[in-house]
Amino acid sequence: MGGPSNAVPENDPPPVSYAPPPPPMGFDNPIATYPGSSGYNPFENPSGYPSDYGTHDPYLTTAQYHHLYPSSSYPPVYPTGYPVQGYQYPPYQQPPPQQQQTQEILERLDRVEHEANKTKKQHSSFLKGLASLIKGKKK
Repeated sequence: MGGPSNAVPENDPPPVSYAPPPPPMGFDNPIATYPGSSGYNPFENPSGYPSDYGTHDPYLTTAQYHHLYPSSSYPPVYPTGYPVQGYQYPPYQQPPPQQQQTQEILERLDRVEHEANKTKKQHSSFLKGLASLIKGKKK
C-alpha cells in the first residue's frame, strides 16, 4: 500500500523525437537547416524580377539589339518611299547657351579669383610677420 499510485512499467520506450539525428562525431560545422537573420540582405531584390523590370521598353531593346547585330535569318528592311506611320520626332538640337548667363558666370569667376588673391596676400603677410617674430625671439 505504500507504493506509487501510478506504477511505471519497466519497459518504457524513450520518448519520440522529431528532431534530426545529431551529426557524427568530429563533425564540427553542421549546415544550418534555415538561413539565420544574418543571411537577410535588405538591399537585395526579393521579388525575383530583374531590378530594371518595367523601366524599359523590351521592344525598343530588341530593335536596338537587332540593329547592332543583324541576323542572316531576317533580311534587312529597305525604305519603300512611303511615309512612316506615327508621329515623327524632330531631331534633337542642343539649345545655344544664353549670353546673359555666360556673362554672369564670368563675373562670378572674376569675383572669386579676386577674393582668393586677396586672402593669399593676407596669409602671406601674416606668415612673414610670424616668421620675423619667431626669429626675433631666438636672438
